[in-house]
Amino acid sequence: MATYLQGLVDYNNWANQGLLEFRATLPPETLDATAPGVYGTVRETLGHMLASELNYHRNFASAPLRERAKQPEHPDLGLLQQMARDSAALLNSVMSSLPEPERMMPLSDGMRAATTTITQLVTHAAEHRAHVGTILGAHGIQLPEFDSWAYGIFAGHDDWPGDEWGAEPLDRASARFQIR
Repeated sequence: MATYLQGLVDYNNWANQGLLEFRATLPPETLDATAPGVYGTVRETLGHMLASELNYHRNFASAPLRERAKQPEHPDLGLLQQMARDSAALLNSVMSSLPEPERMMPLSDGMRAATTTITQLVTHAAEHRAHVGTILGAHGIQLPEFDSWAYGIFAGHDDWPGDEWGAEPLDRASARFQIR
């Protein structure tokens, strides 16, 4: 049975994969683009976000702190895509065995409740995907919709919004990058 929490993790995984698929359609130099007020370059931001997600999994799996993933120094798009696939698979693997929400877990910066960590996972990724959108927008590149409304539509849960997005495509997944 699906849960709200699984839905949030599914959304996060979908948005990460979609952003990386879109990034693959752009010139290679956009990986090193940046803008004021964001984490760093697109490459650094995605590397940080995905290394963090891999560590959240390790927290839920009670891995020792010494086994934490390090942010890659200069990841190429292939490595970032692999990190996103690994993160999605690992996060899905722990969803059925999460600790009680109030259970305290050791993180590199102190003890955190499990509920805080899962909240951080979702909000941290959304914040950094927005940073990438800011960077690309500053360079004249409009990011496709990767918000929760788009996820509901493209995952097939929700109605197509009609005239606002044009005629509904036969295959929503293939149309994901053609809207707006």
